[in-house]
Amino acid sequence: MFGCAESCVSVSRNDDIASCFDRLDVDGNGVLTPDEIAAILQERLGFDAEMARYTVDMFDVDKDGSLDKAEFMQLWTSMFGQ
Repeated sequence: MFGCAESCVSVSRNDDIASCFDRLDVDGNGVLTPDEIAAILQERLGFDAEMARYTVDMFDVDKDGSLDKAEFMQLWTSMFGQ
């Protein structure tokens, strides 16, 4: 299900981060749930599902329980740099 996560491991530019978001958004609804983002956080940082949820909560500006593209890009650049 999250086979695209490994293609996001070395992402650094904004357009690449946006493309990574699109690949991780498996249901195509324009937001990433904690489950959708867990794979990349596990791959890059060794996070478990609970830590992924906590991370989503930290960057979820509108508090809807998921990350939109802008929120994901903020998470990515905060955690992994630009």
